Amino acid sequence: MYLKEKTKRQQSLLAQFTRTGDQTIITHLDGIKVQGIRYYRELIFNIIYDGISNAYPITTNFLSERVMMNLTHQFFSHFKCQTPQVWAMPKEFMDYIIQNQTKLCLKYPFLSDLLLFEWAEIEMFMMPDQPFPNFSEKGNIATDKVVLNPEIQVLYFQYPVHILHPRKIKKKHKGEYFLLAYRHPESKQVIFTELNRFAYLIIEALHQRPLSIEELLKKFFNSYSENEEAIVHFIKQAYENKIILGFAK
Repeated sequence: MYLKEKTKRQQSLLAQFTRTGDQTIITHLDGIKVQGIRYYRELIFNIIYDGISNAYPITTNFLSERVMMNLTHQFFSHFKCQTPQVWAMPKEFMDYIIQNQTKLCLKYPFLSDLLLFEWAEIEMFMMPDQPFPNFSEKGNIATDKVVLNPEIQVLYFQYPVHILHPRKIKKKHKGEYFLLAYRHPESKQVIFTELNRFAYLIIEALHQRPLSIEELLKKFFNSYSENEEAIVHFIKQAYENKIILGFAK
C-alpha cells in the first residue's frame, strides 16, 4: 500500500528534524506535541552518541566528550548513513571523520589510525563466522603445511596507536606498524598481536594457501636476514595462540 504524499512529506520532515534539530521544521509538522518531539530527538541522538562514544572510548577520552558530542551532531545531521544496524553505525562515523574533518585529521594525523584500531575490535567480534578449512591438530611443524585461522585481519598503521596513548604520540613516531587482529576459535575473544614486517609477510603468504616452513624459507629467506629458527619460533607461537589452527590434511 502506497503512502499518501502528505504522509511521506510528514515522515521526511520528522526524520529531518530528528537528524538536524532545526526548530523551524516543527511548524510544518502536523499533530505533534512540541516538547514531546524534542524529547524524541534527544532520545535518538543519545542512542547514536552512546554507540559512537562506546565504540571509541580512547578517542572520546582524548578529544573530550564535548568535542566528540559536537562531531556526533555534525555526523548525524549531515552524513547519510547506509546501515540500519546501530552497532555498525560507528564505522560510518569513522568514514565521516576521515572524509570530512580535514582540519581535525591534519591536527591529529594519527586520528584515522586510532579510529581504525578501536573499530577493529568491534568489527572482528561481530563478524559472521567464517568457514574453517579442513585441518588436523596433529602434525609435524617442521615439515607439514600449516593452516591459518580465517578469522583474522591485518591492520596497517602509520602511528603506534596500539602502543601509545594519543597524547604521547609525536610526529617522530610516524613509521610502519602492523597489527594482527584475530578471533580465538574457541573463546571467540578478539585478540591483538603486533607483527614485524617479516611476520606480516608470512601471514599474508599463509592467507593465500597452507605452506610448510621449508616453503616459507624458499619464499623469503633470500630477501630477509631472519633465519630458519626465527620462522620456526614465529610459527610455533602462532600455533600456540591459535593464529594457526593446525596442519593441512
